[in-house]
Amino acid sequence: MSVIIAAVRPFGVSVDYDDTFTSCPATWTRVINVLREAGARVVCVTSRTPEMKVTDFPGEVFYCSGRPKREVMHELRVDIHVWIDDQPEYIGEDPNRMLLKNLVGIR
Repeated sequence: MSVIIAAVRPFGVSVDYDDTFTSCPATWTRVINVLREAGARVVCVTSRTPEMKVTDFPGEVFYCSGRPKREVMHELRVDIHVWIDDQPEYIGEDPNRMLLKNLVGIR
């Protein structure tokens, strides 16, 4: 049995759209299908606005409108454990980690 399948909560994987999924949609679709078969929830998290519609991603798409992706997904209460992104600086820092740092005075 896959560890992902036995997980208490869904194992979240985010695949960026522009220059990640679009670099080879057929290959990424195969990867996404393998992850889903193992029990992962695979979604697209993009910096695009909702007006810049993504129509060819095989699954849910979340639009961050230029905001840090991790922050938006945290607000939406969607757990992402693995981020696949060609520009990781757009992911941002974990809001929970930022809160803890602020509480203990670490910058």
